[in-house]
Amino acid sequence: MKLPLKNRSWKSIAPRAWKQLPLLPPTKLAGCVTISVLNVLWRDHGVLRALPLGSRIIAMFVLSYSIITAAEFLWLLFTVQMPVDLGFREVSPPSAAPEIDPLVEQLSELPQSELKEETLQLAAEMRNFEAGSDSAYVTSLITPRPLDNLSEEARDRDLDRESTELVQRHLVTWRIYRERFYRPARAFRDELRKRIGIRNPRREPEIPALDQAALTGAKPITEAANYLTELANRLP
Repeated sequence: MKLPLKNRSWKSIAPRAWKQLPLLPPTKLAGCVTISVLNVLWRDHGVLRALPLGSRIIAMFVLSYSIITAAEFLWLLFTVQMPVDLGFREVSPPSAAPEIDPLVEQLSELPQSELKEETLQLAAEMRNFEAGSDSAYVTSLITPRPLDNLSEEARDRDLDRESTELVQRHLVTWRIYRERFYRPARAFRDELRKRIGIRNPRREPEIPALDQAALTGAKPITEAANYLTELANRLP
């Protein structure tokens, strides 16, 4: 019987061999008892002949059981079948080079004065956009509506409609900000931090509109515009 020992994975075979190893079969126990009794009856012979009778029986039983079990385990290690690996190795695709935003390259080439001017202009556009959006919503709220003559159910429907309009207007504002201002605002912020020499951005204030494009708070876009203005004014 030829055994392919070179290609065997002992780490995967050892648990399988241990599971198949018979630890308490009657034949093995009977054989160990027989070997122990025969060794005891064979007086004045053996390495354990100096021990008392009871100790000699126990020692011979343990020794013979250990030898037989070890021999069976070694035999299973060399004869048990290799587990079949049905898994497929995942081949990670080659990492593509990160794309560089053209706006980042353009800002890195701008002089200090032009960068400051462009930043202030962008900040002014962001403030005007948020002010116009808020003004349109306030105008829709102050439209006179005859609520006095409405029933309670009609008032609830009217309030639900206003809440829906508020959510929809917020989503429209967020979508326009995301598409029009978020990317250039972050690019200007990063370039300004680099020019000023801010090495640890974590010490800078958290601006949700710039960090995650989250419009939270009273005037989130104006807050982002004010931060850009502050960075631009810190340019030497």
